[in-house]
Amino acid sequence: MPKARTFAAKLAHEISTEGKVICPNCNQEIKKVKLIRANKSKADSWTPKYDMVSMCKCNEKDIMSGKI
Repeated sequence: MPKARTFAAKLAHEISTEGKVICPNCNQEIKKVKLIRANKSKADSWTPKYDMVSMCKCNEKDIMSGKI
């Protein structure tokens, strides 16, 4: 059975900046979020449209409100 991770190990993993992209405006980590929107087709039916969007504190309100 594998060794359980300690709280200190989890904290060290969360704090590390290795491989993370940092926003130059707000100095927060940029995260990829899957955005699902309703898309109306020519046949008047609704289909989902899936987009991967980069989100940070700068554009979080715009993405969550549906402006982007």
